[in-house]
Amino acid sequence: MTEPQRSIDEQAAHWLIRLNEADIDNHDRQQFEAWKNKDPRHAAAAERLQAFVGRLQALRPQQAPVQVALSAAFVERRRSRRTLAGGTALALLLALPLGVWMHSYPPDYWLADLRTAPGQWNSQRLEDNSQITLSGNSAVDVRFDGTRRQVELLRGEILVQVAHDAARPFTVITDDGQMRALGTRFTVRRDEHSTVLTMLESTVAAKGSESSAVTEVKAGQQVRITTQSVHRLGDVEPRTRDQAWQQHQLVIQDRPLPEVLDEVARQINGRVQFDRAGLADLRVSAVLPLDDPDRALKLIADALPVRVRQFTPWLVWVDRRP
Repeated sequence: MTEPQRSIDEQAAHWLIRLNEADIDNHDRQQFEAWKNKDPRHAAAAERLQAFVGRLQALRPQQAPVQVALSAAFVERRRSRRTLAGGTALALLLALPLGVWMHSYPPDYWLADLRTAPGQWNSQRLEDNSQITLSGNSAVDVRFDGTRRQVELLRGEILVQVAHDAARPFTVITDDGQMRALGTRFTVRRDEHSTVLTMLESTVAAKGSESSAVTEVKAGQQVRITTQSVHRLGDVEPRTRDQAWQQHQLVIQDRPLPEVLDEVARQINGRVQFDRAGLADLRVSAVLPLDDPDRALKLIADALPVRVRQFTPWLVWVDRRP
C-alpha cells in the first residue's frame, strides 16, 4: 500500500524534532538517513521541512527554538484531524506565509465594497443616511437601488444604524439568513457556521436562509441564526453593549475560552492555534481590548492557566501551562 503523504510529513516533523534534541547520537542520525533512503518522498519531505525551518530561523532568531513549534504542531495534529485552510497545523507550517495569507484574506475580502484590516474600525455613512461601522477584519457588500437597501456581511462584525425609508426596506444578509430592520440599531457578527444578531434598539425580523419562519427580535435580545432556524441566546444590556462596541471592547460573561479566542483571533494577522477541546472547560469573564489583541491575549494568560507563544510572525500558539 502506498504510504500517504500526510504520514510522511508527520514522520519528517518527528525526525526534525529529534535531530534538534540535546541527546541525539550517531545511531539516531543513521536511522534518519536510513529513513530518507527508504523512499525518495521521505528525503523530499525532510528537505522541504528543513528549508522552511531555516527560513523561520533567519526571520525570527530571537524566538523559541523552531523544533518547539514543530512539536506543538504535531501534538495538535494528533489531537484533531480538522483541516485548517486546506491542511492541518503541520501543513499550515509548511505553507507559511502564503497559506496563512490566503486563509486570512480570501478573494471575497479583497473584492468587497467596504473592508477593514485586523484591529481597524471604520464607520461609513451610506447614501440613504444610514450608518454602518465595521469592526476589525470585516467586509461587506452594499446594494442599493430604487426598491431595496441591502448590506451583505461577508465576514467579521458590523454595527448598523438604520435611517427611515418607508419605500425601501433595509436588510442585512449573510449565508445563514436575513435580517429585515424596522428602523433600528443592531450588530451582526459572522461566526464559522452561524450569524449572531444583537439588538440595541427597536426590532428586526430575522429568518434562516432555508426557512420561511420569521422571528421578531427586540431591543435587548440576542439570537443565533442558522440556515434552518433563529435560536434565542439570551438578553443583553443594550447601553453596555453599545458602549463596548464604540470603545472596541469585547465584554464576556462566563463564555468558553475557545469562543473568546475565536473573536480575538479575528484581530490578528496570521493564525491563532489552540486545542479547542482541551481548553473548552476554561470559562472567561472579562473586558478585552479588541483593537489591541496582543494585550487581550496577555490578559487571558494572566487570568487563566494558559500560555501564549508566538513562534513566527504568522503563528500564535495558546495552550495550557505545563
